[in-house]
Amino acid sequence: MTLQPLAIKRSVFSLFTGTFRSLRHRNYRLFFFGQIISLVGTWLQNTALAWLVWSLTKDSMMLGIMSFLGSIPVLFLSIFAGTYADENPKRRILVITQTSAAVQAILLAIAIWTHNATIIVIGSANLLLGIITAFDLPTRQAFVVEMASKEDVTNAVALNSAIFNAARLIGPAFAGYIIYALSIDMCFFLNGISYIAVIVGLLMMRFDRPQVPARSREGSRVGAMTEGIRYLYSVPQLRSLMFLVIGMTLFGWSYTVNLPVVAGHLLHGGASTFSALLSANGVGALLAALSQAALAGRLDARKMLFVGLGVFILGLLGLSFAHTLAAAAVLLILIGWGLITFFITANTTLQRRAPDELRGRVMSIYSLSFAGLFPFGSLLAGWVASQFGVADAFRFNAALLLCFGVPAFLFVRKLPRLSASREESVREVFIGEQGAREAEQISRG
Repeated sequence: MTLQPLAIKRSVFSLFTGTFRSLRHRNYRLFFFGQIISLVGTWLQNTALAWLVWSLTKDSMMLGIMSFLGSIPVLFLSIFAGTYADENPKRRILVITQTSAAVQAILLAIAIWTHNATIIVIGSANLLLGIITAFDLPTRQAFVVEMASKEDVTNAVALNSAIFNAARLIGPAFAGYIIYALSIDMCFFLNGISYIAVIVGLLMMRFDRPQVPARSREGSRVGAMTEGIRYLYSVPQLRSLMFLVIGMTLFGWSYTVNLPVVAGHLLHGGASTFSALLSANGVGALLAALSQAALAGRLDARKMLFVGLGVFILGLLGLSFAHTLAAAAVLLILIGWGLITFFITANTTLQRRAPDELRGRVMSIYSLSFAGLFPFGSLLAGWVASQFGVADAFRFNAALLLCFGVPAFLFVRKLPRLSASREESVREVFIGEQGAREAEQISRG
């Protein structure tokens, strides 16, 4: 009888240690705790920025423009940034991008404090941050493997998502208090200071071997940029994965744009209803991140990809029929869980399968598909909701996601699962074909 409680304690302890096993790597541990501080600062700035723009303009369209300015550089610069990450030490790039983001936040705080924060100044600052993000995002994602390991990359990515969503719950509440008790410029200043934690962590990292680029560029910059695209296209499983990521970004993730409309029109509520919906969505996302971290390595990636997609579609379809706060909150928990489960699985699959010399470029294509296309999905979601109503917009997006998901599932189920040996053979074929093309070009003079 006494053995059963002991077995339960051991299983709980094993689950807890498994959830945070990436922290056994010193470099990732430094990054993780620095990110906790920095991400709370990021959400302080995000919340304060939205309130500042609304206070100055009272124009919801301007909120969308600011979001667009902050995201559009990722669309145009991410693949170029990916080649740069493959050719230079990633830690050095991250120190530069994190320092630049800190300076941007502090300068914006000074502009607000001195009453020089016009819409043009704020828009320019947001565009600058978007450019910084275009270089930071693919580099940071490709750097996870170097901080942890390929075996722990799923756990590490899930933990990154967990702290991001935890900060999303905590940061806006702190921002509201700081704006009320102190001033709005203090949110930007504190965000700038928060980057110090990440920068110090990056500088304190130690590596067994010198940080050198995985590959030096021998051809043109355009050729280097297209190598990642050719690699992803050459692997049918990864090609299908990117097809789903693009569909989820354009027609899935954009549901967040219409949550204020859900609160006001579908549920006939106000700011407190909107806050409750955001919290429920954040809880679902956090649960997904923690469950992926705890069960990393035990779950079949292909299965979890389509489970996450399926749960999201069902939740989105259900939300279009919700007329009570309780029903909408439960559905948003499911939606948040499905969305984050899908993207964590997609991210870690690419990280584990991409060759070292192409990882920066592969993750830059993912960043483009994940973040660069989001503004266009948001514009489409807002337009459909304005023309046909938010409920029909959700049903329309759910139907489109089915059109993406069903063919992809039927195609992928006929393919063998990606294994290390399988991926190595694909890599050899890809590099062999690339070498043949280069040799042919040389022979032609």
